[in-house]
Amino acid sequence: MSQAAWRIAAPSARLRKKPFAARVLDKDLVLFRDGQGIARALVDRCSHRGVQLSKGTVQGGTLRCAYHGWSYDGSGRCTEIPSLRTDQRIPSGIEVGTFPCVERDSYVWVWTDNSDPATAAPLPIPGVEKGPWVQSTLLMDCHWLKPIENNVDPTHAAFTHAWTHPQWFQRRFRGLREDEAEVRLTEHGFALWTPATTGPEEPIPAVPSVKTEFDLPDRVTVSFAKPYRQVIVLHAIPTGPNSCRLETLVKLPFPMGRRIRFSNWEHPIFRQDRVVMESAESWTRRIGHDFERSVEADYSMLLVRHIVELAEKGLWETKRESLPQRRILRIRA
Repeated sequence: MSQAAWRIAAPSARLRKKPFAARVLDKDLVLFRDGQGIARALVDRCSHRGVQLSKGTVQGGTLRCAYHGWSYDGSGRCTEIPSLRTDQRIPSGIEVGTFPCVERDSYVWVWTDNSDPATAAPLPIPGVEKGPWVQSTLLMDCHWLKPIENNVDPTHAAFTHAWTHPQWFQRRFRGLREDEAEVRLTEHGFALWTPATTGPEEPIPAVPSVKTEFDLPDRVTVSFAKPYRQVIVLHAIPTGPNSCRLETLVKLPFPMGRRIRFSNWEHPIFRQDRVVMESAESWTRRIGHDFERSVEADYSMLLVRHIVELAEKGLWETKRESLPQRRILRIRA
């Protein structure tokens, strides 16, 4: 997949006194804060014998390897080799590779492509300054597109999320409801919501019954109206060909507590999603997607695939206007 994008390496809360190991795409990184408290991202490999720098320590804003004590600053420059005598200099060519790194909206983001970042910062997360939010990290044994597709899917919740999701309770006690959902392309992807508007001239509603937004390269935002008043922001970070890391932000409905609180707890809804996605991944790995059969309600999931494919080929900006700008989906959910 295309690597030219800002991607989340870790929640800011994970960068404390110790170095933190992170994987983005096929890159193993080590994150730490330098002497000024600025987040830095280096290749997680000491130039001496290849030991992971994330197993070391941070001392005075430099990263010290746990094996022989070689130390590196935020620019990747080797600043100390303890085994050298006072009259010996640090040889040249020992530096460790670095990645452009910015801290924004409670996350540390890295640019893992060899090119200069196309933008100075990642796409902002609206409302993140208005808490409280619960932040978590989930590892998933499936391709990164699966949680993206899952979270733009308007019909699975009634079956997947037993005793945890409003759609499941509605189906159990009132049955499925026929509805019309609307999909519209946006600058960075698309928005999906119910109920549909009466025409393309109407603006995208601020908070309809439920609205789902997909933004390149890897974000889904789900917003619920009353009585839930909840917002869920998800980023699916590839960590390998068939694995990913799901970074989640869930806004709490009551304005109490810290603005952002990190938790290792896996919410039951996320666990239920993970189980079905990892199950589907086993077949995808064996035979690909050719066995799949789709219906009208699957339009948003297939649209994600198409948009990502265009983006990976560098064609999203030029081909976006040629895609259907609006579509009404007749579904039961």
